[in-house]
Amino acid sequence: MDMESLIAEWGGKLPPGFVRPVGPRTGRSECKFKRCRNKVAIKRDGTPAHACQRCLDRRARSCKRRRAALVAEGGCRRCGYRKRLEDDFLCQRCRGQRDAERGRKRQDAIDAAAIVEFAAQPERVHRASNLDCGVSIWNGRQKPEPSAAYWSPLPDPEPKSQQLWRQSPWDDGWRLSRR
Repeated sequence: MDMESLIAEWGGKLPPGFVRPVGPRTGRSECKFKRCRNKVAIKRDGTPAHACQRCLDRRARSCKRRRAALVAEGGCRRCGYRKRLEDDFLCQRCRGQRDAERGRKRQDAIDAAAIVEFAAQPERVHRASNLDCGVSIWNGRQKPEPSAAYWSPLPDPEPKSQQLWRQSPWDDGWRLSRR
């Protein structure tokens, strides 16, 4: 530590040429638009926006005016950019998106109704069945069916004396003789 810093620390004064360290800023940042020095707005979820509320409102009004002008020229009422369909106020893309959203909402409502209906049923004791084990009529094992060999008579067995493979050619039977 140099002498000037030591004297400044003892005396409670900052040494000449001292630059304060940049600490964590607790305040909000400034608006990103040109010529605006206001603090940024806070969104509904608590995160800071990129611009102040005044600039956000001004931009929303500008977009609304531009969309109204495009709709007046024959554009889609939802997006404002593409041409409308015949006898319709939406373009093909927005029509498809809206139909998909409606279908999703309809399916969600059907699912919610099924859940509510199931929850409203009285509780019953569970009776175990094959379905608990994963066995059903679709994946069960088939009963064995007898083949033609089951019904046909067996061939006459070969006499053991003719079964030469039962005895070794080098075996003379000395183990079986009494000496």
